[in-house]
Amino acid sequence: MGAAVIVVAAVNRGSSPEGHSLNPTGSPSIAALSPADCPVRSTNPPWAPPLHKGDAAVFIEDVTLADCTRVRPGKTMTKVWRLKNAGAVPWKGYSLRRLDLTQQADQCQTIPDVPIKDTQPGETVDVRTVITTPRKPGLCYVRFKMVDASGAVVFPGSRPINFQIIVDGL
Repeated sequence: MGAAVIVVAAVNRGSSPEGHSLNPTGSPSIAALSPADCPVRSTNPPWAPPLHKGDAAVFIEDVTLADCTRVRPGKTMTKVWRLKNAGAVPWKGYSLRRLDLTQQADQCQTIPDVPIKDTQPGETVDVRTVITTPRKPGLCYVRFKMVDASGAVVFPGSRPINFQIIVDGL
């Protein structure tokens, strides 16, 4: 399960029920995570309306690389999420923008903006990105928010979509 709903932006400081410190998006601090924390459970942000009236998105499933999948270091693979345009607004020029843009060598590498194929209301879409795992073992927890063609976050009151994989020697 990658995320129950698509996307976050609210400030929510403090601790999660598991005792992890939370960053400003309400998710546990990425620096404090280890493979033992998988799956990471982020908190729900306060409700906020979508940027475009009538817009809605639903996370359907992780098509590839389910949470806590174990992978080898230094490998390149494809992550696929299935999303549904559950609103009345066509998605034209939408993408998933990586939240932690300063990628370190010990993190999974992705492109910063993952394009979403234009999607009409009621349609589902598979969103793909290529991931390269770091050379050292650890937990890759990478979060994205959906943005429109102008780069504005379209669902500020929803949790980010993410992937969580454990990099180890298998």
